[in-house]
Amino acid sequence: MIKSIALSNLRRSDRNVRKTYPFADIESMAADIKARGVLQNLIVIPTEANDDTFEVVGGGRRLAALELLRTKGEIDGTYAVDCAVRDADEAEEVSLAENVQRVNMTPVDEYRAFAALLEQGKTAENIAIRFGLPVRAVQQRLKLGRLSPRLLDLFRDGKIDKEVCEAFTLSDDHAIQERVYDALKQSHSLHPYHIRKELAQERVPVTSKLGTFVRADYVAKGLPVTEDLFKEDGTYLDDRTAALEIATAKLRRECDRLVAEGWAWAKPMLEYDHAVLASMRSTRPDQERQLTADQEDERLALVVAHNEILSRYHAELTVGRPGGAASVEDDAKLEDDEDDGDYEDGFDEGDEDAPEIPQEDLDRMAELKRLIARIDASKGRFYSAELKAKAGVFVLIGSDGDFDLREGYIAPDATGEGEAANAPPAGTLTQTGFDRSTSKPARGPYTAALVTDLEAHRTQAFQLALAQEPQYAKSYLIYTLWVKLSIRCNMAAASNLSGHFERLSGSVVKMGETPAGAALAKLLDAFKSRIEPEKSYSGREVLLFQTIHSLSDADKDAVLAVLFAQTISVSLSEYGGKRDDVVEHIGTEIGCDPARTWRPTATEFWSRVSKGFVLDEVAVVGKGVQTLAPAKKAQMVSTLDRWFGSPDAILLSELGPVAADADGPIPQDMVTGIQQWLPPGMAFAAEAEDVASSSATGVDEEAA
Repeated sequence: MIKSIALSNLRRSDRNVRKTYPFADIESMAADIKARGVLQNLIVIPTEANDDTFEVVGGGRRLAALELLRTKGEIDGTYAVDCAVRDADEAEEVSLAENVQRVNMTPVDEYRAFAALLEQGKTAENIAIRFGLPVRAVQQRLKLGRLSPRLLDLFRDGKIDKEVCEAFTLSDDHAIQERVYDALKQSHSLHPYHIRKELAQERVPVTSKLGTFVRADYVAKGLPVTEDLFKEDGTYLDDRTAALEIATAKLRRECDRLVAEGWAWAKPMLEYDHAVLASMRSTRPDQERQLTADQEDERLALVVAHNEILSRYHAELTVGRPGGAASVEDDAKLEDDEDDGDYEDGFDEGDEDAPEIPQEDLDRMAELKRLIARIDASKGRFYSAELKAKAGVFVLIGSDGDFDLREGYIAPDATGEGEAANAPPAGTLTQTGFDRSTSKPARGPYTAALVTDLEAHRTQAFQLALAQEPQYAKSYLIYTLWVKLSIRCNMAAASNLSGHFERLSGSVVKMGETPAGAALAKLLDAFKSRIEPEKSYSGREVLLFQTIHSLSDADKDAVLAVLFAQTISVSLSEYGGKRDDVVEHIGTEIGCDPARTWRPTATEFWSRVSKGFVLDEVAVVGKGVQTLAPAKKAQMVSTLDRWFGSPDAILLSELGPVAADADGPIPQDMVTGIQQWLPPGMAFAAEAEDVASSSATGVDEEAA
């Protein structure tokens, strides 16, 4: 029998079988009842008094939630609750049936239900209020509910765990989620750490030195930020280019401040470059600053005031110190104690064994110590104005995300005065150039970061070229297997041969969106549509093999080339990398030309090399080099970006003076030269044929 009963006439029954955590999550239940009412009838039995009161044997949490709402004044004792009335002798059986027969919603169904509420126009805040949950908990459920349906199905079937799903929420793109899943599953690396690393490789973690350095300015500009809701320190700055631009501006402002302070020059560096700093002569501060008599008196007064307070509670820590407890044998050491540098009182204010000291005195002592430390900081060695006028500063980002100033550098062969004589060779944020005349020449004109970026583009160009030459790919695969597996062979190969795609990342551009990256993805996707089984995971491996086995020999060669090519990593051999003659030979044979898929731009290249490099290496623009020589770096970068972006639009007058009637576009052969120009080390060039043939002969002789 269903009966409407006033809340004041209901009480929890001792015969309710739920004894463990009977009032768990009552706040959430109360919020739900407030929003939608009691959705399920309570089960009650009459009390022994057989009056209008009833005992609740089924629905104790709902009753507790109603009582909570009553306490808060949301409802009163007259609130009508629909109840199913049962006989008293059925109490335990009914209570047990209600709890045992209940089937909890699966996590996947819960996540999807939350996501559906969001699609209906409700906000996370609305949902949190209606269900009595923290907003972050709701946001986490919503993120999980918006995962790729394929990943949610895998989670529901127990094939991946919750931590793996949480890691995938770092991206909202289902295609990216599934691509990363397939790659990591294939390489047996499906771990939350590797998932996050893959999904965040183009972002800047706020915990990194770059992220810490630019975070405040980046956020103030309203630029995009991604928060990993399942990690406390999982916030990322999405726009790496914008973050680098902000860092650039901050470093340059600091350089301006240092020059205004009297330094001959100040150069910003986004990354530490040992070669550049090693090519300069480092100097030490040449003067030492002592405290004035007034500062000495002020410091002593602060020490006395501090020790007078401390001696009231720890006299033993202040014996013989100014203002502390007296000690005849320590009087002679008084002056040494007060002048020994940073002030220490020997007392740890957080020590659990220390006696109680009023907070007011603790605060005053802390303030006195801060004032003493401020005075002590004014002592020490410093650079004189004369030395500053001859030396400069490199401004970097420190590991703590603050400025890291490397002061006092002078060019080793400087003989004159001022910046012109003593500054390092012209440079930019990531590369301040190198002096070819020094006894310790740098390895090359590129920073480590630029080398990594150029290597990524060179590798991608080689991968694409090899993917389109199946016979060379097959030969190189056999060569690699021979090199790695032959006991008598100790040669090296560029392929990792472990089934991992070589993960390429650039600090300026997303490698998956370059022309070469898009072309490789298109080649692979063409085979995926033919080879990948439908959404059926039972017997999927055998079906995949059978599909591949049924391909024609030509298709097998083609797919082999696409897959194998993407396991290869190519170095920038001319500048620090280890040359692989086989790769260079193959690259030449198949006509691999990185210029077809990559061109230098202001952001990615020209702003990251020195002016000296441009004047030495960009002879392809002819007399244009003479035009660039007197230009400021920013103007030079802008001009090169325009020339190399649209060489067919360059006018002869831009490269130097011409007759009025002779002005017009530059010759076609110069246009072609600019279109085909590559930085040193980027092009593929095999060794002389006699070297290659002698190497082959050597292998034959060894095999024989």
